[in-house]
This record gives sequence, structure tokens and C-alpha cells, in this order.
Amino acid sequence: MRKPPLQDVIVRGSDTPRHSGVRRTPEREPHQFREEDDRRYEREKFDDVDGVSSYERHDTEQEEPLHERRGHKRTHSPLTHPSFRESNTSKKWIAIALGIGAIVVLSSVTLSLLFAGATVTVYPMQESVTVDAELTVSTTEEGEGILHIEKTVMEKIAAKEVVALGEEEVEERASGNITIYNEYSETAQRIIKNTRFKTPEGLIFRVSSSVEIPGKKTDGTPGSVEVTVQAEEPGEEYNIGATTFTIPGYEESGLTTHFEKIYAKSTEGMTGGFDGIRRSVNEEDRQVAITELKTQLRDELRAQLLESPDMPEGYKIFNDAVFFEFDEQSDVPVGTDKVSVSVKGKLHGLLFPLDAFEKMLAEQTMAAYTGIPIYIDNIDELSVALVSDENEESVQPWNADTYTVMVQGKAHFIWEFDEDALKSDFAGKDKEILTTPNQGDILQAHPGIDKLGVSVRPFWKGSFPESTDDIVVITELDENTTF
Repeated sequence: MRKPPLQDVIVRGSDTPRHSGVRRTPEREPHQFREEDDRRYEREKFDDVDGVSSYERHDTEQEEPLHERRGHKRTHSPLTHPSFRESNTSKKWIAIALGIGAIVVLSSVTLSLLFAGATVTVYPMQESVTVDAELTVSTTEEGEGILHIEKTVMEKIAAKEVVALGEEEVEERASGNITIYNEYSETAQRIIKNTRFKTPEGLIFRVSSSVEIPGKKTDGTPGSVEVTVQAEEPGEEYNIGATTFTIPGYEESGLTTHFEKIYAKSTEGMTGGFDGIRRSVNEEDRQVAITELKTQLRDELRAQLLESPDMPEGYKIFNDAVFFEFDEQSDVPVGTDKVSVSVKGKLHGLLFPLDAFEKMLAEQTMAAYTGIPIYIDNIDELSVALVSDENEESVQPWNADTYTVMVQGKAHFIWEFDEDALKSDFAGKDKEILTTPNQGDILQAHPGIDKLGVSVRPFWKGSFPESTDDIVVITELDENTTF
């Protein structure tokens, strides 16, 4: 049965309205409803709780059953419960941490494989010994107990202008260098001081000191030696260019073969010859200039020797094995009031083969030395002095062939080893090889090594790389070794 629609009942008994149990709200104009709704919408739009706006929540609550709106406790769905959201966040961070850990592990493995290899640290045998040795060295001989050395010669001229205070009568002889050759015999030939050498034009030059010409080699190469000669007479006519020379004394004595097989050549001209009047300087000023020029030449020639590309590899030159020869040149007028004073300097150096020199010292100073390759770590700290074995005082030290060398000091000897052979001995072997009996015979095969240390990368790899290119050898001195 359909109920009749609810109708308002208005009871009018007086002018004052009365309510009959029904609550009525005052009537409002339509625009007032719109303004209130707008304010409520703006307020609820920003009142966001758990991701659902108040406006949306208001609509949802209107759809809830009446009994839930009237004091019943509201429950959350499983997907929106706070504990579910916290659990989901924790799982997400655990996944991120596991991902980072995996990346770190994979990166470590990749880098280990990329830089895989091995390092062998070698501690060589070493010993410090007080040295007081006497060696025999020679530029011409080789044999038991004799160390063969080489010679080198360098030249340079330095000049300085000095004020000229007067004039003087001057007589000066030209001079220069010649190389004497011995094609006559395999035996050394001696040339005494003042021996004459003659040019094709008949000009005579004489050697300033005695000299010995090495014998020719077995292949026929003539022995040779360089000497300084001076013109027999003063004068500019002796200022000649490069030429050839004979020894007239052989011809005059009927030694035809000597005359033909022993001769000389010059590669540069003779200079300094003069006979006449020229501008002059005070002798005291001249000597001061010459002293300065000699000092300059010593420094420049030493630097030239050390920087020379012709310096043979594996050779060493000691300070005491360098000799200087100076030749004062003729003064040359410069303008109307100056004179150029010049000096020719020549460095004679003796070159020692370093390996052979160090080995010879080891043989003389260490009774237990067995001939293993060895070197001296502090060789520049040793005193090395040379004495010419030539008996004649007239023989200049740079013209001698044999010398006695005195070596003194405390030498730090370090044994050498074959790095390539050591790498080959380790290639492909188990990394625990040094813990095996006799250490895999590696130390026995390399007697110059005192002990070894090894490291293989990555650490879990059980053997050395097969390729020697992946094995690095480092040499270190054991600081615990006492001397």
C-alpha cells in the first residue's frame, strides 16, 4: 500500500508561528547556497588524507550504510592499511640494497679479471765491502788481470778580447794535431820527442813529446795515435791546411819499409804562425785572461763529454781519468785597441767498461765471489786514481797506454738476475710454488736472488698467468740486511 506523500501541516492559531515537532530551517536565497558550496569545496579540496580528498571522502561516506555512520568503527581495506604500506616500503629498500650489492660484486669480479696478473718481488743478494784494490788497465792490451779501456778526445777553442796597450816584435810557431799510423807491424812503434814530420811542400813539424803507435790489427787495420806537432820555424807560411806527413829520418837511415808504412795525416790546419810586429797586451792581463779561458774550457769540455752522443753505452768515465791539454794560440788584433787572446783545450778521457770493472773489483775484494753478474750501487762514492806506467817524465799521461788504477772506499755490491728467465720460471706454475720443497728450484736457478715475494690477481686464482707479459717483476733491497 503506497503511503501518501508527506505534507506540511500548518497550524495557525495566532500571529506567532509554533512548531509541531518538526524542525524547519530558515529559507535562503539561491545564491547563498552556491556561495556556501563553493567555500566547502575549496576547504575540502586541500584537506587530503591518505591520498583521498575530503571532498571525495565526503561523497564516499554518504554511500556508507547508516549503521556505520552511527558510531560503528570503520575498518581499512588490506591494500590501504598502514601496516601494508610500511611492509611494501621495507621490501622496496631491501630490493634496492640487494641490487647495489650485486652491482658491487659483479664490478669487483670484472675488474679483477680485467687486471688479472701476478707480481714477483725480488730481494737480490747484496754485500757491502771495504775496497782497497789495485787494477791494471790498458788501451792496447787485453788478457788475464788486465782491463781493456777506451780513449776519447774532444777539442774546443775559447777566446777573450783584452785591451792592447802597446806593440811588440813577435815570433811564433804554428801548431796543430796529426794522427800517426802504423801499417808496418803488429808490434807497437815508438816515436821520440822532436821527431820530424815533413809535408809534401817540405815544411817540417816536430812532435812535442814521445809517443807509442799501437801495432796494426790482425785484419790489417793500422794502429794509430794522435799527437801535437809544432812548426820548426816561426812564420805565417806554416799556417797550412790539412795534409799528409812522412818521417824523413826513416828515409835518411835507409829504413824504406818503415818510411812507407809509418806516416801521418792531419784533418785540420796548422795555426798560430807569425813573425813580425803586432799589437800587444800587458802580460799580467794576458795571463789572467788565459787562466779564465782554461777554467772555462775544462767546464765546457766535461759537459760536452757527458752529453756526447758518441759516448759508448755501458762505459763510465771517472773524474781522475780525464786529462786536459792546453795550447795558447797567437794573439789576434781586434780593431785598433784590442787583442783577442785564445786557448785551445783538449780533453783526453779514459772510458772504463763498467760491467768488467765491477766484476774485477768483486774478484779482488770478495773471496766467495763466484762470477755471477754484479754491480756497485754507489760507484760514484769510490775514489779512483790513475798513475801512468810510462817511465819517461816527458810522456804526457794522456799519451800513455797502460795505467795502474787505485780504487778505495766502501762498495755496496748487488747481485743481478735474469728477469725474463725468472718470469718464464713462474709462468703457469702453482702460486704456492715457493712453499714447496726447494721452492720449485727457482732460487737455485737464480743464485743472485736472496728471497722472493709473490702476489697473484685475482686472489682466488690458483696459478700464475701463462703469459710472461702478465707477470711484473719488482726489485727491492732488503732494509733489514746489515753490512
